Amino acid sequence: MIAATLILAVLLGSAPAAAGERVLADARVASGWKALASEQVEAAILRDADGSLCLEYDFRSVSGYAVMRRSMPVQWPRAFALRVRIKGRGGMNDFQLKLVDASGDNVWWVNRPSYATPRELTDVTFKERHFSFAWGPTADKALARTETVELAVVAGRDRGRGALCIAEVGLKEREADPAIWPDPSVRTRGRTLELDLLRLRELNGLLLQWPEPVRQVDYDVLASRDARRWTVLRRVRRSSGGFDALYLPESEARHLKIRALNAAAPLRVDLRDSKKWPDFNAVLSELARHAPRGHVPRAFLGEQNYWALVGVAGGGERSALMSEDGALELGRGGFSVEPAVLTEGQLVAWADVQIVHSLREGHLPMPEVHWRHGLFRLDIAAAAEGRPAAPQLLVRYALTNTSGSARAFTLLLAVRPWQVNPPQQFLNTPGGASHIDRLRWQAPRLTVNDGKGLTFAEAPGRVTAMPLSGGIDLRPLRDAQALSNLTDEQGHASALLQWELTLQPGETRVLRWSAPLGADPGPAAAQPIDERMDQVAAGWRARLGKMELTLPASSRQVADTVRTAHANILMSADRAALQPGTRSYARSWIRDGAMMVGGLVRLGELDAARDFVDWFAGFVFASGKVPCCVDARGADPVVENDSHGEYLYAVAEVWRHSRDQAFLARHWEVVQRVVAWLEGLRQSTRTAPFTAAHPANLRGLLPPSISHEGYSDKPAFSYWDDFWALRGYKDAVVIAQALGQTARATEWAQWRDELQAELAQSIEASATRFGMDAIAGAADRGDFDPTSTSVALNPAQARVSPQLLKATFERYWQEARQRAAGTRPWKDYTPYELRMVGALVRVGQAGRAHELLKFFMHDRRPEGWNQWAEVVLPNPREPRFLGDMPHAWVASDYLRSVLDMFAYEREEDDALVLGAGLSEEWMASGVAVKNMSTAQGPLSYTLRPSGRGILLELAAGLSPPQGGVRLAWPLAGPLPRARHGGAELPWTGRELVLPRGPATVQFDP
Repeated sequence: MIAATLILAVLLGSAPAAAGERVLADARVASGWKALASEQVEAAILRDADGSLCLEYDFRSVSGYAVMRRSMPVQWPRAFALRVRIKGRGGMNDFQLKLVDASGDNVWWVNRPSYATPRELTDVTFKERHFSFAWGPTADKALARTETVELAVVAGRDRGRGALCIAEVGLKEREADPAIWPDPSVRTRGRTLELDLLRLRELNGLLLQWPEPVRQVDYDVLASRDARRWTVLRRVRRSSGGFDALYLPESEARHLKIRALNAAAPLRVDLRDSKKWPDFNAVLSELARHAPRGHVPRAFLGEQNYWALVGVAGGGERSALMSEDGALELGRGGFSVEPAVLTEGQLVAWADVQIVHSLREGHLPMPEVHWRHGLFRLDIAAAAEGRPAAPQLLVRYALTNTSGSARAFTLLLAVRPWQVNPPQQFLNTPGGASHIDRLRWQAPRLTVNDGKGLTFAEAPGRVTAMPLSGGIDLRPLRDAQALSNLTDEQGHASALLQWELTLQPGETRVLRWSAPLGADPGPAAAQPIDERMDQVAAGWRARLGKMELTLPASSRQVADTVRTAHANILMSADRAALQPGTRSYARSWIRDGAMMVGGLVRLGELDAARDFVDWFAGFVFASGKVPCCVDARGADPVVENDSHGEYLYAVAEVWRHSRDQAFLARHWEVVQRVVAWLEGLRQSTRTAPFTAAHPANLRGLLPPSISHEGYSDKPAFSYWDDFWALRGYKDAVVIAQALGQTARATEWAQWRDELQAELAQSIEASATRFGMDAIAGAADRGDFDPTSTSVALNPAQARVSPQLLKATFERYWQEARQRAAGTRPWKDYTPYELRMVGALVRVGQAGRAHELLKFFMHDRRPEGWNQWAEVVLPNPREPRFLGDMPHAWVASDYLRSVLDMFAYEREEDDALVLGAGLSEEWMASGVAVKNMSTAQGPLSYTLRPSGRGILLELAAGLSPPQGGVRLAWPLAGPLPRARHGGAELPWTGRELVLPRGPATVQFDP
């Protein structure tokens, strides 16, 4: 036994533990390790030839994870180095090292996306600063004690088959950093500045200040542990002096030298650790503070910026972003092009002008930024054309002399190593810095990184460029060397294109360029850019005009925003995959997609809705589990129990608006699997053991999940999931009936009715359990979440306690009104709340719905772009994560709520309800709906003043449902007399059953 252990130690190649290090886990003991994997991912632990233990995995065709786990109780010191001896094989995937506490709920981790695992056993060290709190309900997020370690491979860029092997885990306590570091010993020797840091120290970079006369300097930065053996950390050439910021992540040194080669030594060197410079964005922010305001985006100055999407339908991440200040980002994570104007010796940038925003024709997805200055006007417009796989960006700058005399102007376009997507955007696509390693100018084309090329219709008179060492403000860039070819070792070069123009008073000059937004440059277009932009406008005008709303001029923005929201949903999609965004949320959730389908079909956008549902069905797991989301890696296995009902709803919605039997037939097999999976979930909380172990209000609900974003700390019994499940059962019955599957329809109807009854009972029991007079968001939390509860009305149309429902929306309304009045403090909200507008319409509170809509419309940012981000802040300049902007799921909530104001389908009496959300102002001026799709056919009607009353004209095309087409009179006061064809029509409550169209009804006092 001893001999075998020695042989294994040799095979593992393990050196004796370093002094003071404790071995926490050893591959010689295999029994403690267990393999786990998500659905349809294969995982097993095998011994490798070198003695290490290997997690063998195969992602097959899905996303997900493979994990090797073992018990490893640790009381973590304040400062430590955790050594993990690992190797791997296979493609590039994400590596995660997780530490889990005794509850199993709280997790700390190191997350390394697209990690290149060493091919041979290698010691990889993680220090305390590399770990962050990942998730869990604990209030104390400091890493103190954990019980379990997990090494995970998560499907990343390559997925496929591979292995992650481990030999040993060792822990060494380190000397903690002092609260305040002692000042280093500094001396200058000729052109060299030397620093003794007094002890070995970690640093992420250096900030250098050069003497005022220095305008160009070459220098080297050297580091040493002992002042004898020196390593070159960075060679810098062509610095422009002033302040230099050198990003040197994960560096360690006791001694530093900054050796100038052709100028005096720097005046000052400041060290930056990982707290001050956690990433390169922090470096840019520090440089920005030393540059003139306007020369660097406001995002690097601690101010929130906003942006619009420029793309084609189905283009997704192959799109541009236009910032509120006029910059353009080329593709997801791409570099930016920023304008400036030089006149009378003054360099004018975004900070020096007034800025107005608009969309072409008020609603087309072709954003415009308008600069207003005392001497000129600059109008910037952008659009995209082409196929989803190979879109082209089209950009136009119109510079107008608004002064009273002829003037010389220089239009400047700076190509910059950062995105429009700002630094605080961290999810999926980290914002801020972007790489520009190489630049090449060959008129009329500027090539960036040997890839994307900007082609200019009017060639600039001068093009200059410089590496990051030259600085980031525009002054040295304007005076830099002419560009032919430039390579920047730091990967953050800039270029400046310059057009010198002399303009007479009122004269305008237009400059244009185009660039590919995808890897495929697409075919070259011979037409002028202005003509191509006109064609883009015509295409969007036709597509967004399938359904029309006509409103008074004072509410034109409501109708315009419907069309812009429609376009933003289409542009955010990646081909068939409907997505909430193109940067942070460039993935396809069935949740978001189903609600987008619910809006798109009403606009007549059937093909996009059908294509999405067909595409997503292919990712449903063999078990019938519907993945929460899908991306390039495949189906995500995370448990989100709303997904199953959402898929069934999306299938049924497409069928209701298309009556496409072939579509239903090809989904039938998947539908059966999904319903079976859903029923298994429901039954899991109806068993005797579950009932005995849990509060009564949880019986019959779906098991806990994290589908609701508010429950990401710990899965919850969210009523959101149950409302969607109810919708799913209802629609499963509809699908079965439509296909003549009578037995299935009967069986599923029974399950539907059981869930409806048990859900209603649970809601009342939860109110009693938590002492609430409103509907809880989750049955195990007793929280108040009316935006989530709104799905009870649409789309679930659930039968719940009228008293609790009324109290829920009354409380929401009072709190919303206080927020709008400024008497209720708030730190943010998500415009998913827009669905509350439709909810208030459906509970007969049209006046409140309009007040709420007015509040939300004010928070479009900028208002002229008709859009919302996922998060809205009271201070628009507070820099915070905003999600995607525009956010396509939010757009769908807006669409569905506004359309509900004009018409919605009511399930309880099978009626189509018209006009429930119309205001007195709208009725007084007249409104019209044209070609709104419903399950009964296309709906068109007008309501307009006529004499002393109002005339309703209902067009043909509808097949009235059993409960009829009903006008819900939205105005307060006595009901008018309603006459059709000389006969008076009777009211039922405050609703009128309308004659079959075409029909005219006169309403008189």
